Parts: sequence; C-alpha cells; structure tokens
Amino acid sequence: MIRNVLGYLAIVLFIGLANGQEVITVTNGETDGRWGPLETCPAGSRAVSYQTTNEADAPIVDDSALNTLVLFCDDAGQTTLTSTPGHAGNTQPVQECPTGTFLKSFQLRVSPNGNQTDNTAVNNIRFTCSDDSEISGIGNTGGYWGDYSAECVNGICGMETRVRAEGGLLVDNTALNDVRFTCCAPAYRKRSKFFKP
Repeated sequence: MIRNVLGYLAIVLFIGLANGQEVITVTNGETDGRWGPLETCPAGSRAVSYQTTNEADAPIVDDSALNTLVLFCDDAGQTTLTSTPGHAGNTQPVQECPTGTFLKSFQLRVSPNGNQTDNTAVNNIRFTCSDDSEISGIGNTGGYWGDYSAECVNGICGMETRVRAEGGLLVDNTALNDVRFTCCAPAYRKRSKFFKP
C-alpha cells in the first residue's frame, strides 16, 4: 500500500515538474481520446482569459458538451492556445480576469464515463484569477464539479487538452475529456512588461 502511494507521488512529481515547470491538473478528468500538443504563451506573457465551444444538450441526440477550450495570452499579439479543437458546438463569450490579473487555477464539471447512456465527459470549466475572483462561462450542466487544481503562482503559460475525435453515429462522442496547464516559470515576474504587483 505504502509502496503504491509512493509510486503514485513519484509519477505526479515527475509530471508536475516536466521541463522544469509545474503542471496543474484535476482528479476528475476522463480518459477517452488523445492528448494534443502543448501550446504555450510567448515568453513574458501568460493567460488572462478563456473561451469555450459547447454542444448544447439535446434529447435523443449524442451530445458531447464542452468541445473546445481556448486561452488568450496577454502578449501584444493576443496569442491564443487551443491544443486540440473539438468537432461541434457553439462558441461562447470570452471570460476575462479583471485588468492586471491572470488565470491561476481551474475546476472541471465532468459527467463520468458510464454515468449515463450518453457520456459527455467535460461539461464546463471555470478558473480563479490572481486576485482570487472566479470566472465561469456558459457551460453544460451534466455531471459534477470536482476539486480545484493547485495554483500557478506566476500564472498559466501553457495548455494541453485531451480530446476524443468525432467517431460518427455509432460512437458515443465525448470531445473534451481532460485538460492540464503549465505554470509560468518564476522568472516571469522579472521579464514581463504586463506584470503589475
């Protein structure tokens, strides 16, 4: 038992410190689909807002709920991070942290696999900003909110999403299943022209 716990902690530590940067995750993500590429904000910038694409609930139809997550960085070019887009849904309004603040942690609303005949995996996501305010978009209502992730003290700078590709009429499509974020390196504070203490 102790050996298993220590092995799990070692794996978490290895993943969390990949490439010398901390990675934040939650425990209620689902496992269908594949992880997309890590996308990162340009050096000296970090994520300050987000937007989702959601497929609305519809009776007798295979729903996939939250499909695509986009983060917006605070660099001059307003770089966007998508990782892997989903395949359906309507784009929702952008949710922004208050001016001068940034995204630091997140929470997922997930309908677990096998919970219903029509599995939908991630239904919604919300974030806390560096001033401890919470921003949440218009998401689907299936499933339950899990615990908040750890916090990225210097902000979120990278994103990877786990998405199940559209599989046709005979497959239970779930689209977005999980997400993980890379924290900005501590040196961020020294090099960002956008940082406000």
